[in-house]
Amino acid sequence: MKTTTQINERRKDARFKVKGMVIAMSRPLSLPPGKIKEISQSGLVFQYRENRNNKAMPRGLNIIWADYATTHHLGKIPVRIVSDVLDKNGGKDNGYATRRQAVAFENLTPRQENQIERLITARGTTLQ
Repeated sequence: MKTTTQINERRKDARFKVKGMVIAMSRPLSLPPGKIKEISQSGLVFQYRENRNNKAMPRGLNIIWADYATTHHLGKIPVRIVSDVLDKNGGKDNGYATRRQAVAFENLTPRQENQIERLITARGTTLQ
């Protein structure tokens, strides 16, 4: 008899790997800007370099990316931190480690939801 184990996905929205340089900046500016690694309609994961001054928790994010002639800016995205862990693959440089922070979007306006959907369409690739 063959048995299989299935892991139930708890996320309601599909996740996408982000192509190119898409930057997350915390609001207030308590963390260094970081590169967004994954995104969905309900949240994102970004990588940043920790330092001694980034202990404050962000209440929101700005997301910035550029296409050939246009710079895009999604501002004041309200978030809740889900996790903030050391990135095993990031290494350390001069005592500063690379971290990965996962955040969930909260109380988005319809315009913000639309902008995130456009970002996913423009820069997202399916995770495997």
